[in-house]
Amino acid sequence: MVPVPRWWLERSRAERFDITLRWPLYSLSCGELLLAALITVGQRDLHIAGAVLFLVVVAAHTTANLLLLRAAISRYLTGAPVPSRLIAVPTALTLAGFLAADLAFPKFGWGSGEAELHIPVSVMLIGALTFALTPMLRWAPLLGVILAGAAVTGAWSLQLGPAIAYVSWAVLIVFTCRVSVWTLSLGWEIDRSRAVSAQLAIAEERLRFARDLHDTLGHNLSLVAVRSELAAALATRGDASAADQMLDVRQIAHDSLREMRAVVSGYRATDLASELAGAQSVLRSAGVNCRVIGDGTALPPATQAALGWVVREGTTNVIQHSNATVCKIELDLSMGDVIFLRMENDGVSATSDQPKTSEGGTGIAGLRERLGSLGGTLTVAAPPGGFILVVQLPVPR
Repeated sequence: MVPVPRWWLERSRAERFDITLRWPLYSLSCGELLLAALITVGQRDLHIAGAVLFLVVVAAHTTANLLLLRAAISRYLTGAPVPSRLIAVPTALTLAGFLAADLAFPKFGWGSGEAELHIPVSVMLIGALTFALTPMLRWAPLLGVILAGAAVTGAWSLQLGPAIAYVSWAVLIVFTCRVSVWTLSLGWEIDRSRAVSAQLAIAEERLRFARDLHDTLGHNLSLVAVRSELAAALATRGDASAADQMLDVRQIAHDSLREMRAVVSGYRATDLASELAGAQSVLRSAGVNCRVIGDGTALPPATQAALGWVVREGTTNVIQHSNATVCKIELDLSMGDVIFLRMENDGVSATSDQPKTSEGGTGIAGLRERLGSLGGTLTVAAPPGGFILVVQLPVPR
């Protein structure tokens, strides 16, 4: 198995998608220099000094087009402005490339009949410039640039064939670049949508919890305030019933505490089926394909609560500490008196060999303590590009 490079593991899925689409465009733009070398080597009749000048100009042209393409893609994705010099320099170098080709290749002179030389040189120089301009131009201006390139090609060779051939090649490379950049923008838009979806899910859960606390404690706390003011007023007048009012306040406080614990308990301790369903929903909203195998509804409540904490913490770790695309949660009850829970994902982050632990009963350390009180164990493994969490927990008879 070929190890995955560390720099690749440190990238998010959106960044990996960006690299797989952006760098082939850069490579295609740099292919201009390779084409120039092939054209030069393939010519039997050439001027050495002119050929060297031609290759130097093409190398500068390639570099300028590469910088222009990079700025044009950024403008397409973010709206960042493209400096005018990044357009002026490769345009001037395009004209210089034609002049250098005229010096290097005797068959490339003005009005020459060598169409097989005019076509690759035009595609290399004007086509590369058009390719770099593609992400920043709308279709109408882009069509104008293609026709202008065809006009230059036809005027230099005084033939219609090279102009038609240039249009065919230009349309192909422009379409390739346009589709690639459009797909790249969709990838980043999907990534932003996933982030917004996750934030909305968190906000909705916070609002639900706040609403439950308000409905549960709001009335009782208002009642405590009223009774306390009444008891203070009665105590000021020396009325013995002030003590009875304070006893009522104490009872209301105890009731409020009991109701608050019920709300928190309902929020923190849920059945295993709900935790598994919630894990699938949250992971899918984050772009992770989650698969659940097995059913733990027949387990005792204490066992379900403990495994529910494992599922909840494991889901949080997948989202926060990995770039996973697939997660599998498997429950194995074949042992009868022992249950195995296995959580596996395929995208552990290189910057975090295992999920972080925290105080207060959360994280891997907290889960081990919680499971240890029930006689269970938790083990983790980090194979290349993945993370596996396995829980073994006895089932009370």
